Amino acid sequence: MAVGVTLVPAIAIGAATCLMATIGVLVGGALDARFGKIAEAVGGVGLILIGGKILLEHTILA
Repeated sequence: MAVGVTLVPAIAIGAATCLMATIGVLVGGALDARFGKIAEAVGGVGLILIGGKILLEHTILA
């Protein structure tokens, strides 16, 4: 292959990623009823903080 990656490790990485994503979707669906609104708020605040940090780094702190 192009970058020196053989097929077996690429398939293993893809399978592991698929498995972990599937588990995450199933666990997230089960926890949605209990923690849905709280998780949404925490995630939103986290994204706002990350965006503010990036804005500061590219404007004031540059």
